[in-house]
Amino acid sequence: MEIRYKGVQYDLPAAVTERAQKKILGLRKYLRGDGAQAHVYVELGKEAPAQQNGPIWLARINFSYQGAFYRAEALEESIDNAIDEATNELAKELRRSKKKQESLFKRGGMMFKSLVRGFQN
Repeated sequence: MEIRYKGVQYDLPAAVTERAQKKILGLRKYLRGDGAQAHVYVELGKEAPAQQNGPIWLARINFSYQGAFYRAEALEESIDNAIDEATNELAKELRRSKKKQESLFKRGGMMFKSLVRGFQN
């Protein structure tokens, strides 16, 4: 899994990138295999540099895997909350995609089985 970070109007400390990496690597469980083909682009920083309070911290994650593209964005009051919210949103999208693929695979198998049974009678 290739992960690239970009600071938006903010110099990224090592602790923030480590936290984001830990959360993103936890998403591998929704991928087939080890997820080595996944490319992740993470933007972390401030939405408006002059603003001092309120939801100013931005976390934007672009995730591409096997031709599919997923995107999550969160605007929160702290950088940690923004990372958590964006990764949770991305996990939700990946779960939905995985369930859809499994459902299509099962339906195809059922159709094949009914065709085989039809030829045996």
